Amino acid sequence: MTLKEGFYKVDRVKLRTPIVFKYILTELIAPFFLGLSVFIFILVMSQVLRLNELIIVHGVGIGSVLKLVFYLLTAFLAVSIPIALLFSVLSLFGRLSADSEITALKASGFSSMQLALPVLVFAAIVSSFCLYLTIHLEAWGARSYRALVWQIGKNRATVGIKPGAFNDDFFGFVLYTDKVDPSEKTLENVFIYDDRDKTSPVSVVAKKGRLISSENLSSVFLVLYEGSLHSTKTDYSSIQKIHFESYTINLSLDEILKIDTKEKPQWLSLPRLKERIVEEEQKGDLVKVRTYKAEYHRKFSIAFANFIFAILGIALGITPARMVRSGSFAYTLFFVGAYWTVYLAGRSLAVKGILPPHLAMWFPNVLFLSFSGLLLYRTSRT
Repeated sequence: MTLKEGFYKVDRVKLRTPIVFKYILTELIAPFFLGLSVFIFILVMSQVLRLNELIIVHGVGIGSVLKLVFYLLTAFLAVSIPIALLFSVLSLFGRLSADSEITALKASGFSSMQLALPVLVFAAIVSSFCLYLTIHLEAWGARSYRALVWQIGKNRATVGIKPGAFNDDFFGFVLYTDKVDPSEKTLENVFIYDDRDKTSPVSVVAKKGRLISSENLSSVFLVLYEGSLHSTKTDYSSIQKIHFESYTINLSLDEILKIDTKEKPQWLSLPRLKERIVEEEQKGDLVKVRTYKAEYHRKFSIAFANFIFAILGIALGITPARMVRSGSFAYTLFFVGAYWTVYLAGRSLAVKGILPPHLAMWFPNVLFLSFSGLLLYRTSRT
């Protein structure tokens, strides 16, 4: 090739670069949203039995259930987005490689870095959204989820009690009452049989009862008046009878709806996480300190994982193996499974204090970045 021909080739590459850039970037979008929909659907299906129970057993409206699903999506998206990105990159570059388009582009003067640039730009956009999601939207979704569950549980506890019938479907114990006043939230002639402790079941009889709830409380309380409590050991080693003027039973929302509403680290915002770390350090609870610190670094590392999966997808996609195109979904599941296995192991080591939380949560990214970089380097030289 003469020097003049080389200049002409460079000029042609420069002219075609925006076209190829736009082509690759556009072709990433469809498989990304397809993969995102599939993986979100899989995660939602894992909750379908619980959601069906809310509708069928507890009589919760479909609108409220759909809201719960929407709030759950804020937690599912942080997991699904990196997976969908890897799937889209594998699908695109697997197709380009199988159709020999990668070979044609390289023969035209395009380097692997030029082909990877639109993917990295797309990964930067996705990572930015994922970072906003983990820092802000996850906490907002969790707060909204818990508030809605509390409202459903309060309504269920208020209007779900049927007078003249044994109610045993949502409190975790059997409740009977002659009369219910939904507006005043009062009950008359109450009988309760509580066998949650199998070794010591309890029977309670009271003339009156009242349901008390508040937005500042995470539970609904049943206060009983003028009654007696009967407790008997299953081996009849002891029998107790206690008279009371008032007796309070905590009707936890977890028991009413069988939904875990306890605070989880991933539901906390960054400022709240910092506060909790300081609080637990003052209490001396090092396990919780390490748990909250691990969650703090997770919010950043999971967003950066999009870059890792993008580079990994490019390295695998431009290989000559045509099976990458047809097996992109299987490849995605394999590498995502490997990543999350390392992630869970690192998180466990962080909580146990074997590794510092920041090192444990960033270790999967460092490991897979090194593997992806080595694979991309070897592929680009073939």
